[in-house]
This record gives sequence, C-alpha cells and structure tokens, in this order.
Amino acid sequence: MNGSVELGELSREACRCRYCFDHLGLKAPTIAIAQPRWVGPHYWESGKKILVVLLNPGSGESRKDGADERMYQKLLAFRDSQDVTLNEIFSDQLADMRNWGRGRFWRYFIDGIDLKINEVAFANVSWCATSGNMYPLPMLSQCFDRFRSRLAQILSPDIVLLCGSNTHRFKDKFESMLSNVKVFPILHYAHREGRQVEEQEIQRIRKFLALEIG
Repeated sequence: MNGSVELGELSREACRCRYCFDHLGLKAPTIAIAQPRWVGPHYWESGKKILVVLLNPGSGESRKDGADERMYQKLLAFRDSQDVTLNEIFSDQLADMRNWGRGRFWRYFIDGIDLKINEVAFANVSWCATSGNMYPLPMLSQCFDRFRSRLAQILSPDIVLLCGSNTHRFKDKFESMLSNVKVFPILHYAHREGRQVEEQEIQRIRKFLALEIG
C-alpha cells in the first residue's frame, strides 16, 4: 500500500472520531469533524520531505464567507463515501489557503520561508477545530496518540518544522518515532512579535533549510 492510499484511509478514520467531543466536554465549531491537512502532490518524490506541524485548525468563528460550511459538507461526503477523494479536499484547501490566518499563513510559509506548496505537507496535532479554540492537553495527547503518530509514519518526513510554542513539546516524540528526522521548532505564523522579529525568524529558518536540503 502506498503512502497516498494509507493517508486517505487514515483521514477517513480520523473524520469518524468523536472522542474529544463525547468525553472531554469540548464543543465543535462549524467544521465539526477532523480536517485532514494539505499534502502536496509532489511531496512523496521531493528530495527532502518537509512536514510543517501546527497545533490545530482555527475555529473559523470570524469567517463570514461560507467557506467553512462548504468545507464541512465536503468533509462529510469524504467521510461517508469513496466518491469524494482526499485530493478533492486538498484542491479546495489550496483554493482557500491564501485566506488562512487572514493571509498570514501564505505570506509566512510560502512567500517568506519559500516552501514549495506542491512539495510540502502540513499537519495539526489536533485534527479537529473546537469552539473557542480550546485545546486541553488531554485532547492533544489523544489525537497525537490515535492519529498524528500514524500520520507521521505514513508521511515519513526528513524535516519537521514545529510551528508555535505549543507544538514544541512534541519534539521528542517526533524524534523518537522517526529515524534520521531533523525537528526544528519555529515561531508561529500568527505571532505577535512584530515584523522585524518575523523577518529574523524567516531568515533563520531559510538558513536551516538551505543547510539541510543543500
């Protein structure tokens, strides 16, 4: 079984999981099930596979354009039918990605760090968004143990960028799961440190990647 097939199966399984909403008292936002994250079509054959790990999907509470409702319906169809593929989900994500984080997501990772969108993979420790962006440690641990560790094995990245301080605690786990991986903690794209700090961080990350990729 190749990686893309395994990824599709794991993603459907994650979309069926309700553990944190049934047992931890968390409430779901508009997109009320797991959200698989973008894996570029050329990720699998890229010379050095780069995985960017963030903490969670945003709750979408500030969005008024209906995009989250449309994605929710598409994810339900993906969960329940083989007729909707993971590539269709990714295609819709790519069309909307420039809007994520009010544009800061794309400016940081693609325009700034210069990651190649068709070669990079993104993931969240928590597959699900929650109302109010509540992510207690039991939720993160559950999701990591149930799905994220298996996703890491499927993607088998050479480089993991841990985005934001709340993801940095998982550095040891990634290093223990994956052989010969380079795990590099970085500043979150939606930080509040100012433009100068962001530019310094982008240069630091680009230097690291240049040394690793060659």
